[in-house]
Amino acid sequence: MWSDFACPWCALGLYRLDLAREQFVHGDDITVVHRSFELDRRAPARSDGTVEEVVARKYGLGLQQVRAGHAQLTALGAEVGFTFDFDRVRLGSTFDAHRLTQAVRGTEWEAALVQQLFVAHFSEGQQLSDHDVLRDVARVAGVAEHITEKVLGGTAYGDEVRADEAAAAELHVTGVPYFLIGGAWPIPGAQDVETLGALLQRAWSRVDH
Repeated sequence: MWSDFACPWCALGLYRLDLAREQFVHGDDITVVHRSFELDRRAPARSDGTVEEVVARKYGLGLQQVRAGHAQLTALGAEVGFTFDFDRVRLGSTFDAHRLTQAVRGTEWEAALVQQLFVAHFSEGQQLSDHDVLRDVARVAGVAEHITEKVLGGTAYGDEVRADEAAAAELHVTGVPYFLIGGAWPIPGAQDVETLGALLQRAWSRVDH
């Protein structure tokens, strides 16, 4: 799953995928690899303006349209147990959050860290470029402190973030979330739980186990 922590549809897509896996008879046998994708590589550590203003300017929308979209996302999030609080969202670079995620890929902490980063950004209004925030999120997710400090004390795992983004470019991925099941079944966008479940079933039935 390619995603960015600044992307509300990615948060929704992750929670929908988790529900689809819970409802799928072989869900416990599915491994999810979280891959990095920055919506804005040039984003400063902290961005001025509200999320409403930034979205309106980026997509040429009126503030009322943006608010209506956020209300829809908030309702959709509630359906899968995720809380959006767009009034609290603080914009800025997600690069270090992605580096931290790369450091725990394939470990017992990966899923919890990704989930907590989305919660910190969209539910709690935390600034994900702030290293103290990332330390707190990592602690809640159970990440070993020495791993967190290795990442935040230097430039470790930056190349891995760029490699994920390069892989996305090779697949012509221009937006996230983007799912790739078994390397063969691409799913763009935050599909609903039923659709994701059906696609998991289809992919499972075509793979030798």
